[in-house]
Amino acid sequence: MVAPADPDGIVRAGAPARVDHTIDAWGYVMTVTDRRRALVGWLFFGGGFLLVLVLAFLLVRFGGYNKHANAAANMVRSGEMEPAILADAVRQHNIRSVVRLVGTDGADAESYRREAEACRELGVRHYVAKMAATRLPWRSELRRLFEVLDEIAADPSLQPVLIHCSAGSDRTGLASVIWMHDYKGVPYAEARRQLAWDRYMHVRFGAAGEMTDFLSMYEAYLAENPRPRLNIGQWVARHYFVEKPGRQPEPWLDGTLYRP
Repeated sequence: MVAPADPDGIVRAGAPARVDHTIDAWGYVMTVTDRRRALVGWLFFGGGFLLVLVLAFLLVRFGGYNKHANAAANMVRSGEMEPAILADAVRQHNIRSVVRLVGTDGADAESYRREAEACRELGVRHYVAKMAATRLPWRSELRRLFEVLDEIAADPSLQPVLIHCSAGSDRTGLASVIWMHDYKGVPYAEARRQLAWDRYMHVRFGAAGEMTDFLSMYEAYLAENPRPRLNIGQWVARHYFVEKPGRQPEPWLDGTLYRP
């Protein structure tokens, strides 16, 4: 209830300066000190909660392997794994091929060597389809990705497939959307959830948001051209021409040299 008046003379002229002369809904006089303490308490609680969320995000995205299996799509997605962990995943999910979206040179050279060697020892086919997480994918990078996925999709003995990048969130999410939608017939809206924050830690803002921007370009095309409905690979072949500066266009996988 709200106190209708001040029958006990609590709020009166000459009250201490720390009393702000306000009676709250419970009939208590809140002091400036009380309000400051309450504010500090809420800031401490809110800051602690935010810190827990940030730490959880960092742990999942960078501290773990972000591994998720999708039996219906014959696919496992993850971040980059140490050879021993990769071997465990191969045995657990009967993985027959690995698609690496990380590079093979510079800082990535050693991890590539160890991963390729582990796949040889495990009898698993190893593919590299290098992509960048901080910009829109180049057409030539996507051409290589579709070339790899075409080969895996055409041969059931190469499935289940493990797709991974560094953290398993952004590049892996995009490749997973493509695999599920174009090759496994999963409705686009469902496949699109492979690029999600709540499960895979994909961040839609900043540089990593370029993966989302790529799909937004595809969705914008579909909105303007609903018939015939092109899948992602068909759209890329005919209408997506983002490329490395200075690189000459090359024929698509069907042998056709498409131009803008």
